[in-house]
Order: sequence, then C-alpha cells, then structure tokens
Amino acid sequence: MKEFDDLIEIIRRLRKDCPWDRKQTHHSLRKYAVEEAYELVEAVENGDPQWIKDEVADMLTQVMLHTAIAEETGEFDFKDMLEHHIDKLKRRHPHIFADASAEDEKEVLKNWVNIKKKEKNDYSVMDSIPVLPALLLSAKIQKRASTMGFDWENISGVYDKIYEEIEELKQAETMEHAEEELGDLLFAVSHLANHLGIDPEIALKQAVNKFISRFRDVENAINKSEHQLSIVEMEEIWQTAKRKD
Repeated sequence: MKEFDDLIEIIRRLRKDCPWDRKQTHHSLRKYAVEEAYELVEAVENGDPQWIKDEVADMLTQVMLHTAIAEETGEFDFKDMLEHHIDKLKRRHPHIFADASAEDEKEVLKNWVNIKKKEKNDYSVMDSIPVLPALLLSAKIQKRASTMGFDWENISGVYDKIYEEIEELKQAETMEHAEEELGDLLFAVSHLANHLGIDPEIALKQAVNKFISRFRDVENAINKSEHQLSIVEMEEIWQTAKRKD
C-alpha cells in the first residue's frame, strides 16, 4: 500500500531531521506507548470514530518509531518486523490457518499454550508476564492458569472465595495483614470478572468515571451551601445524582 510506504519514509525523515524524534530510544518511548494505549481506550469508550482513528494512528506511530530505531541499529527493519508478525499471527491461529479447531475463547487460549510449549521446551504459562496495571494483570494471569484447568468449575466457587476473603479481611489485626487480605480480595474479584466475561480494568474505570460525575453534583451543592453540609445531606444529593444517571 502506497500510504504505508509513505508513512515509513515520513518516520525515517523524522528520525533524521526532527530534534525530538531523533533523540528517542526504545527506552525513552516506553511511557508514550502506555499513554497512547490509554488514550485509545478513552476514545473507544467515547465511541467517536474520528477520535478512535486518530488514536489508532498515534499507536501506529509508536510501532513505526521503534522499528525505525531498530533499523538504524541493525536489529531489524520494517520488512523483518512485518514478516515476523505475519508468521506469528498464522502460527498462533492454527484454527484459522491450519487444521486445528477452536469453538470458543477458552479453546483458543489452550491452543496458544500448546503452541508456546512447542516453541519453548520449558515454557510456563506464567512466563513473559507483561507490565500491566495490577487489576488487569491479575485477570490476565488467572486466564492463563485456567488454560491448565486450574479454575473453579462454576461461578459459585468464585463468589464463595470472595466471601471468604472478605471475612479474612475483617479479621486482620495488623496493617500488613489487612493489606495482604485486601490484595487477595481484589485478586478474587478480578477472577470473578473473568467468569463474567468482563474486563475488570474497564469496569473499574467506568465506576470511577461514574463516581466523578455524581460527586460533581455533591461538590456543587457544597460550594453553594451557606452551611456545612452533613453526610446525610450529601448522601441525599448523591442519591439524586444516581437517579439522574
């Protein structure tokens, strides 16, 4: 595609002529990859196609910059990167490009584990854990464990585990113990999200946004009030905002 070739040349020129692009390294670009990923998530949640297109393009720029840097250092070039990725996509999807079968997401993940084991003799599903927010990470590694059959047979076991962790948290006598039990509780809740087919990171982000929206009503009332609002009065305003939602 001509446009893709044009983009490659633009990225190469930026690396040569732009002071900011020229000074970037794999390490210096790390934070921008994270930022762009979150901006894309925000665009998707907003549902604006033009915004999504803009953020997808920004993500692509990050990929292109990393590849241009690798090209300059002789690590790999654009052709190497594309060929490697095409081969990997085909290899990791034998139910599409070969004779394997996969009726649902769980079977796809099981195939993925088997493929990784063939690629690496001592492979563990806990290898190559990515740097992710803790809630998202906990859901991801539990999905990996489930591919080995390490999971409850039904969702009731997950609910029981959550209730168990709540009771253990209630009984914690030290801050260290409470921290440990709270972590176990959050871990169990993220596992519940897996069973429900919900992304816990997105669910929590939506809850945070909802809280912000409702609290603005409370804050406005506080600022307009001539007296200190009681918690009861603030709760009434909160409930009104909730009904409005």
